[in-house]
Amino acid sequence: MNLSKAQCQIVEAPIDKPIQVLASAGSGKTRVLTERVRHILEKTKKDGVIALTFTNKAAEEMGARLADCDQVEDRAWIATIHSVAQRILEKYGHTVGLPAELHIYDRDKDRMEVFMQSLRDDGVDIDEYLNIPDSKELKSREKNLQAYMDIFSKIKRELLSEQDVSEQYPDSNIWKIFQDYQSSLLNSGGIDYDDILVYAHRILLTHEWIAKIYRSQYKHICVDEAQDLNKAQYEFIKALCGDVIRSILMVGDPNQMIYGFNGSSKEYLCTYFVDDFSPQQFELKENYRSTKGVIRVANKLKPDSQTEIEYALEGGVNVSGFDTEEDEATSIALNIKYLLGMKSHDEIEGEISLSKMVVIGRNRFVFSKLENSLRENGIPYSLRKGERQLEPSTKFGKVLDYALRIKLNPKDWVDGKKLCQVLNTHEPESWTLSALSNIAKQVSLGGDENAELLEKLLVSIDGLDIENPKLPKLVKEFNNYFTSLVESQGGISDDKAEDVKLSIEELNEFNSAWTRFKRKGLGDSLLAFRNALALGQISDSNVEDGLTLSTVHTMKGLEKDIVFLIGMCEGVFPDYRAKTTKELDEERNNAFVAVTRAKRWLYVSYPKQRMMPWGDRKFQRKSRFVTEIES
Repeated sequence: MNLSKAQCQIVEAPIDKPIQVLASAGSGKTRVLTERVRHILEKTKKDGVIALTFTNKAAEEMGARLADCDQVEDRAWIATIHSVAQRILEKYGHTVGLPAELHIYDRDKDRMEVFMQSLRDDGVDIDEYLNIPDSKELKSREKNLQAYMDIFSKIKRELLSEQDVSEQYPDSNIWKIFQDYQSSLLNSGGIDYDDILVYAHRILLTHEWIAKIYRSQYKHICVDEAQDLNKAQYEFIKALCGDVIRSILMVGDPNQMIYGFNGSSKEYLCTYFVDDFSPQQFELKENYRSTKGVIRVANKLKPDSQTEIEYALEGGVNVSGFDTEEDEATSIALNIKYLLGMKSHDEIEGEISLSKMVVIGRNRFVFSKLENSLRENGIPYSLRKGERQLEPSTKFGKVLDYALRIKLNPKDWVDGKKLCQVLNTHEPESWTLSALSNIAKQVSLGGDENAELLEKLLVSIDGLDIENPKLPKLVKEFNNYFTSLVESQGGISDDKAEDVKLSIEELNEFNSAWTRFKRKGLGDSLLAFRNALALGQISDSNVEDGLTLSTVHTMKGLEKDIVFLIGMCEGVFPDYRAKTTKELDEERNNAFVAVTRAKRWLYVSYPKQRMMPWGDRKFQRKSRFVTEIES
């Protein structure tokens, strides 16, 4: 499809001026952004472009679209904001006091462990505080600790100063507690995920010579999904531009701002960017993705947000209420079988298959009854995951994960503690370079039935070359070990067999991650591999066979011919925690994103009763969004 006149105006606009594009769902914003990058590369001889995306998958897709562009690999840096910031830290982190081998604590419970240790170091008996038999009170106390962690994230995402914090949290010593947490992170050789942008921003602001290096190479910046920027992200982009770069394009849709819980706000695209850069402003409203039926639904949720194009198909929208969640689930499963039985339809290109369908829910908990029904009807499915790695579940997988982290960062007592707990060994008095070999000796003397295997794994990891780790050799070695283990024992118990099977699967998953890392050219070292995992750069983007189940947030930026939107009750969608006007507006944005994932047909449903976890059935009101759709 050729670019429309409106899209063409944006792509071919003068390249030395800032541009703001407000682009509604299905209006081709990613295509406009991609073609703008191509236009800049073709119209300039040496200029580099940074294209900032919201997900690694979006960065990969943009890179694939530009693969035929001359010198794209040398001149275009297409990545998420965190990936760009992380690269700056790897090169120049030492200028703000960061350790050379920087470890990212990407798991929430690891950050909590660091926080609790910072409290212990300050004389707070946090273990006694949490050592209570009353489960309700324990939950309340854990919630208090989590509230501190949420404040720490807010401080970083909003770049709050000591004065800001004292004004927002008067009569508290939040700033000191926060500083202790930061010191504890650095003492363990790491930073947390939010720190990546904070430190990169600080480097650009306080070391003009570093900022100049990037500005001399990259003279143009393009930002996708700009409605989801938070303050740290926006200020990082501003610091990258300085007073020099004026060629900045921001594309986004205020109606799709759904990350408010992460400090995101459409104001950075709609207000601050306009005030700071005085950009030329464009609007794209024509929806090229969806049928007329879907566009009409979108316009009921967000009036005048979409324009039907002349040759759009009519499509179909169906809204249904059911007595129970079970009835809703059964109907969806049967409808899916009916659609598959149709095989084809004029409005669907090619054969109707499960790969062309998605079931979207506000959260993952609405899928439980549907999953039962899909299994009963023999319909394969998979739950769409985010880009972060899942933690391993077997003892072997955990030891592999924790030991690699300690190999990289011997000061990492957080993962060291977890490793010792898994292996049932004593923690060393101090975390040094010899920690892994000392733990391996303890394992060999212990009574674990897998002592030989686990000792061998620890010794192998301890002997890795960090710069050239040769992980496929390690994987092959332990695959052979598992095979010989099964063969030598003749037959093994069902439980043992399941554990070996899962251990092999996790080992091969680890190997696949390394293969993707190498294939993407993200580096060669163990440190680069671990950081790529933490940033979600090597998550498996291959969609499993079968029907996709997805939350609204993991479906963002994607589309399917047929969308089922389920569980549309008040308290579920909109979420029961949304009370303020701002929160309810974001829930409306979520609903808008959900319906506009549909290219052809949309099925909306809700149960009139839901089963509560304690066994009671509770009557439901249909979502206000359903009422609007039906009006």
